[in-house]
Amino acid sequence: MNRYGKIAPMSSDFDDDGIGTTRASSMSEMHRQRVKSASVEVIAGPNAGSRIAIGHAAVIGSGDGCDLRLADDLISRRHLELRADEHAVHVRDLGSRNGTFFSAARIKEVAISETAVFVAGSTTLRVTIETTPHELPLHPRPTFGRAIGPSSAMRHVFSLLAQAARTTVTVLLEGDSGTGKDVLAQSIHVESPRASGPFVVVDCSSIPENLIESELFGHEKGAFTGAHGSREGAFEQANGGTLFLDEIGELPLDMQPKLLRALESRAVRRVGATKLTENLDVRVVAATNRKLADMVGQRTFREDLYFRLAVIHIRVPGLAERPEDIAPLAELFYRRATGRADAHLPPEISRLLGAYDWPGNARELRNAVERFATFDRADPALLFGTRPTADAADRKMWNQLATLPYREAKQRLVEQFHREFLPLVLERAGGSVARAAELLEMPRTSLYRMLKEASLRGESDDA
Repeated sequence: MNRYGKIAPMSSDFDDDGIGTTRASSMSEMHRQRVKSASVEVIAGPNAGSRIAIGHAAVIGSGDGCDLRLADDLISRRHLELRADEHAVHVRDLGSRNGTFFSAARIKEVAISETAVFVAGSTTLRVTIETTPHELPLHPRPTFGRAIGPSSAMRHVFSLLAQAARTTVTVLLEGDSGTGKDVLAQSIHVESPRASGPFVVVDCSSIPENLIESELFGHEKGAFTGAHGSREGAFEQANGGTLFLDEIGELPLDMQPKLLRALESRAVRRVGATKLTENLDVRVVAATNRKLADMVGQRTFREDLYFRLAVIHIRVPGLAERPEDIAPLAELFYRRATGRADAHLPPEISRLLGAYDWPGNARELRNAVERFATFDRADPALLFGTRPTADAADRKMWNQLATLPYREAKQRLVEQFHREFLPLVLERAGGSVARAAELLEMPRTSLYRMLKEASLRGESDDA
């Protein structure tokens, strides 16, 4: 197994928009990339003895979603990244507060071809380079369904997804918010034999806990207050197609055994019904920005449901881990924003985009490109979502907004407000979404949804 998954590739034909149909590839069509085989071990610090294989890449830090998570108060949430290529393993500090050190020198990035020791916080890491290289299967095309990614990291993910699309097994996509898990889920559906069937989305983070069972399984008339008629749930609606369970990590614990039972039996019972709806032909894809394996250890997610969802388990890399994808994605977003198939970003904008770390991933990149398409200004403050300080810039922004329809102008202002306001509240709450929701006097599920839409993240907690 490697960092992203555990199955083999297939190929796809695609048109100029990167949207196409998949065909099974022969062995001669499969592409592979050789990279340095390496592992990293904690040899001193709170997690001494922990060890992981790097595969193509690995992120080390104290936050959710890291491949090696460290219980070190001096380690940043995303502290450093290790990326292997054919010639070396590149160790890069991700802008950590306390730095990463190699031979007593603080580094930003260093390439190593033999075993080396690094210090981060109070943790000492040994990176061991193996003699035998590691082979990654790569999709022969830089697209999969509606997803675009010419980087080797994404082409490897595409190879796994392409193979998964030919089956009906459950797929679990894990990755930070904004990495495009929803696009990949839809691409699995589009590239599968059930593409002509329905694609049904359930966002588990945005549905009140008292309604999630009805949303998934449906209800009968009179089952609860407000149930004025019978209604199909998502499982029935997705019959013959694909059901995408987004933010599955937010599913309430008491609902998890009911979901497991539906996955195992392919049958559901509507709320208020006495009979089962059986023989449902549904392919399930789930996604989360949390590490479900860690939640299993914390007893906030059922182990049996985790293994049932993760039949094929794929981690979607963040945009900072695949900088080769920034330019083609930005061009795609710009063409969509302008409505011109021949549109190209100016070189100075491309340079600005390429120099940014994109903590909000592809969603943040899309927002930045849409802002440029709206205001046609290469101002980094506006481009990356921070408030311009000059009054003249403010006046120009309002003048530009005045050219838009009311609803669109209002939507853009609300999005900007959320991007600036919510981080301040999260900081005041110590990164806790639950505490921030209390301060704002609003439901936690609503705040999660707002953070997701604004490409922001707080601490995932139940406190």
